[in-house]
Parts: sequence; C-alpha cells; structure tokens
Amino acid sequence: MRKLLKYPFRFLNGLVDRVIAVLGVVGFAQFPQFFAQYLQRLGGHLAEAQFMLVRYELTAEYFNMTLEEYIATHLQSGNEIFTSSGQLIVALVDRIKALENSFLALNNASVYSRWWVFLQEYDLEIVKETWSIFTPGIPTTTEGLIYGACGLVVAWAVYNVVKALLKTLAKLISKPFTRRRRLMFPAHKQA
Repeated sequence: MRKLLKYPFRFLNGLVDRVIAVLGVVGFAQFPQFFAQYLQRLGGHLAEAQFMLVRYELTAEYFNMTLEEYIATHLQSGNEIFTSSGQLIVALVDRIKALENSFLALNNASVYSRWWVFLQEYDLEIVKETWSIFTPGIPTTTEGLIYGACGLVVAWAVYNVVKALLKTLAKLISKPFTRRRRLMFPAHKQA
C-alpha cells in the first residue's frame, strides 16, 4: 500500500525533474543569441556616439582648433551654457572610450568566458533595450549546445539542492509529531 501511495510522488518528481532540465537547457541556450543581439546594439551605440564626436571634431576644425582646444574654449568661456556644452563633449568622449573598451572586451571574449566578461562589461540601459526586443530562438551552434549543457547541469544541481532542503525541512517539521505519537501510543511490551 505504501508503494502505491508513493507512486504519484515519484511520477511528479520525475516530471518536475524533466521540466526543470528542459527549462535550464533552453534558458541557458538563449545566452548566445542575447549576447549577439546585445553586442549588435552596443555597436550601434558606439557608432552613433562616434558620429556625434566627428561632428564636434569638424566644427572644431572649422574654427582651426583641435577637439581639445574646442572643449577647453567651451569649459573656460565663463558662460554657463557654453560650459555645459563643453562638459557634454567631455562626457561623450568618456562614453566612447567606455563603449569601445566594452565592445572590444566582449567581441574578443572566448565562448567559455563570454558570460563572465558580459557580467563585467554590461551596460544596464543597453541590456534593457536589448531585452525589450529580444526574440528567443533555437540555438544550432556549438556555443548554444555548450550553454545548453551548462544549463542542464545548473538546473539539475539547483533542483537537487532544493529537493534535499525540502526533505530536510520536512523531517525537521515531522519530528515533533513523531515524538508525540510515540508518547501517545507507546509500543506494547511483550513478555
């Protein structure tokens, strides 16, 4: 009778185990596609920022100045409006450097280190933009298979840890009830 009662729980455990494994594989396998879309968007931000900087460089050239001289003229003008535009150009130059460094680091990362480099280099605004239009896909590359296999291992490990914690918690909760039951219904001593 006990085996019959345990069967639904075994079936449910097997079903949940497989569902979590599939979710792990499919979820992790999406990373290469998200990464590619993020990198493309990052490249677009970089190209746009560089285009804006070229316009400032052409304007400086028109006035027979270098970009640095043009920026210094704005910053030292004493006029609040020109000072703020000089600060914007400085911020743009810094942004371009940060985007270039990030783009190079991500573009040169190996298949195995991309996730780690991504966690170090991501730009939250670009991640949000990428996520807002992200389309999942079925990966057919070696990289997708590698991340899918990692997803399987991680999902399996997390599931088994959670299951072990729940079993331990269930044992801890049931101990007081088992103790009470023994006190209420002591075993008969046979002589």
